[in-house]
Amino acid sequence: MIEIEPFMNAICNKIPPGLTFEPSDANLNEYFQETTKADEEEDTQLEFKEPEKQEPTPINPRYPIDSKVLAIDTTNFTLGQIPDGLVGALRASIITKPSGKTSHSLERYGPYMVPITNQNKAIVYKNTFRALFGRENRSTPPDNHKTLDRFRSWFERYLQRETARNQKNSLILLDGSLICGFVGDPSFILKGILRGASANGNTIVAMSKSTGLTLKGTRRNILSLLDGVQGPCYIGDIKKRITQNPERYLGEVYVAKLTPLGEPFRIDISKDSPFTHDEVFSQIAGLAGDYGYPEELKLAHMTCILGSIEIIELQAAAIDLHGLRMKEELRPKIFPL
Repeated sequence: MIEIEPFMNAICNKIPPGLTFEPSDANLNEYFQETTKADEEEDTQLEFKEPEKQEPTPINPRYPIDSKVLAIDTTNFTLGQIPDGLVGALRASIITKPSGKTSHSLERYGPYMVPITNQNKAIVYKNTFRALFGRENRSTPPDNHKTLDRFRSWFERYLQRETARNQKNSLILLDGSLICGFVGDPSFILKGILRGASANGNTIVAMSKSTGLTLKGTRRNILSLLDGVQGPCYIGDIKKRITQNPERYLGEVYVAKLTPLGEPFRIDISKDSPFTHDEVFSQIAGLAGDYGYPEELKLAHMTCILGSIEIIELQAAAIDLHGLRMKEELRPKIFPL
């Protein structure tokens, strides 16, 4: 297990008892309560030169039986509102397929309860960054909801870094991209992850189901490059065509379909992989399920998101742990009949 006690000490704070608590809705008709990760890339619209007619490169899928495969994902959820803030929850999962096997193991962290208020946000923000990365962060925390997501993002980067440092000769699958250089994702963090991976013979692959990157000529999303094309195949490296802030992209960027009728994904692959990128595509296509998404990443996602019953349990735990009281409905007071 990865050492996380300093992180827990930084985020799991007490708040004054007696505050009112308004729980978020938990739809019992849906087992999983889906949340969307904030994407720093969407804050910067990037453009590409329209490529000439480019033929996709075919992929020959091969299950990486002799490789160790790890997949990392995290989630956060706002459990409810309190005066001047919120109470949130974070959870992370690491899925491992050992070398020579097809079975999987789960390493799960959390859920951790995170109270964030306008009064404690600045100090918690500072302490959390220092606990994870050993440096000072002098930026101002964003609004409470985005601060919760930023804590999740930092924790995810920390787990990625420690995995890259502690594993050897492994294929490490990430949810997202290999872009950095934003206030919430300083460049030194991802650069450190990639250095650690390279030193240990690891390959980093980041996959995204959506992206803000567009083609300069048509303004269409880069995933449209494979419209009407049956996979498995890929196009790229697209990074060569980026016209704005290319230094933020620390991997090589592709658009790929990993199964014949699968969805297109943006896939970033570390430059210093011990395998050629053709071989990397062969391995991740060998891991892909029906819709072209690697099973290990799917398991990491499924095991870290929170179910409806878990959310209700966490809301009850928040009330008990912090001495909160349920907020009364205003409507019956105004309209008693």
